[in-house]
Order: sequence, then structure tokens, then C-alpha cells
Amino acid sequence: MNLLNKTLLTSSILLTSAAAIAQPLYTGGNYISRVDHKTLSVEAADSKQQAYNLGSIKLAELEGMTAQELNSKIVRANNYGSNRNNTHLKDEGYVTVQERLNHQGQLEYVAKVHFDVHYQERDSNK
Repeated sequence: MNLLNKTLLTSSILLTSAAAIAQPLYTGGNYISRVDHKTLSVEAADSKQQAYNLGSIKLAELEGMTAQELNSKIVRANNYGSNRNNTHLKDEGYVTVQERLNHQGQLEYVAKVHFDVHYQERDSNK
């Protein structure tokens, strides 16, 4: 009976010490999810309809980008430690058109593409 107690005590000590030592070696993440609202302006057009068309083309282009393309063109360039394979557009984007008067006194229309981009970056506090 004494041998059984010693064996159980020794095995429990080994298991708890192995778990305590293994925990600091875990390098699985510490990522924080971020969602940023972005607005991109498209070149000016002569009509509202043309501006909406240009904006919808730009939105479709953004929706077709890979995670790496979104990171290089949309997410901050100094985003050190980000999980670059998970970046994507969140929900649905939309297009608005702004009317403005240029320096020649002519009306022009500028499409604004609004969207939310979701990405993960490493938590610097961990």
C-alpha cells in the first residue's frame, strides 16, 4: 500500500510540473481582432450615375482581393505581427456620392466607398 501511495504522489507531481513548465512555451497567439471603418474616394465623374458605377466597381475590386492584398493596400503598413491570412471585409460595403464644385465652376461627383476591414494583430502587452 505504501508503494501505491508513493507511485500516485510521484506521478501527480510529474504531471503538474510538466504542465507548469509547458505553459510558458506556448506561442499560439495573443491576437486581438480589430475592425476599422475605411472610406476610399474614387476619381471625380461628370454625373451621379457614372460616380456610382465607378464606386461599385471599386467596391467589387475590394471584395475580390485576397487577405494579403488587403493587408498591403488597406491595413496599416506598420502592422507588425499581424495575422495576415485572416484579413477580410466585414459585412457589406456601400457607396455614397458627394457633389462638389471644382475650381472651374463645374459640378463634379465623387464616389466614396465605405467598408469595414477585419484583421488580427498581435497584442504587444503579452
